[in-house]
Amino acid sequence: CRETIKAANDLMKETASMLTRKEFLLGLLSCSATALAPAVHAQTNAKTLVVYYSWSGNTRQLANAIAKELDTYIYEIEVKKPYPDQYSETLDLVREQMRKGQLPEIVEDGPDFSEFSTILLGSPIWCGHASRPVMAFLEKYDLSGKVILPFATHGGGGISHYVDDIRTKYPQADIRSSFSSRGSSFSAEQVCDWLKRNKLLQ
Repeated sequence: CRETIKAANDLMKETASMLTRKEFLLGLLSCSATALAPAVHAQTNAKTLVVYYSWSGNTRQLANAIAKELDTYIYEIEVKKPYPDQYSETLDLVREQMRKGQLPEIVEDGPDFSEFSTILLGSPIWCGHASRPVMAFLEKYDLSGKVILPFATHGGGGISHYVDDIRTKYPQADIRSSFSSRGSSFSAEQVCDWLKRNKLLQ
């Protein structure tokens, strides 16, 4: 909006006798608000959203690659209390949370998910299932009736029960074929092929 603000300044100089200070400031405020609007508002026409949680960064890399190919908005699930940096400690905590049926608190700062008809949902695989933050996301938001494409990163065990976790929560959702990668060992070609199979790319 920098060019628009410059134009507004020029306009003020040319029409200072015609505008009150209040009228000009209201116009400038409107322009600034447009410039600072979240990118999601520019992307809602696509109706496609990439949502993910990442602990080590692998799922983030995959999510970014997917969003880049689709040229669409991306949203990261964040926990209020981060998991430990050490994998063994995180795994111990995850097992305890699963045993007790506990889910972490997640930051609720996302867009209006009802505006999107297709959700690409990414997670690391923990103990054969969706990560606890992604499970918390599924509990918090209703994705029933949407098209959902699961994607995941793992340490060698494959996507395991992740798709079943989503299907159990949203039996009415249209869950399409999934994509998984061992760590960050995926290629752009593999991502494109997956998106094409699900008719999200030509």
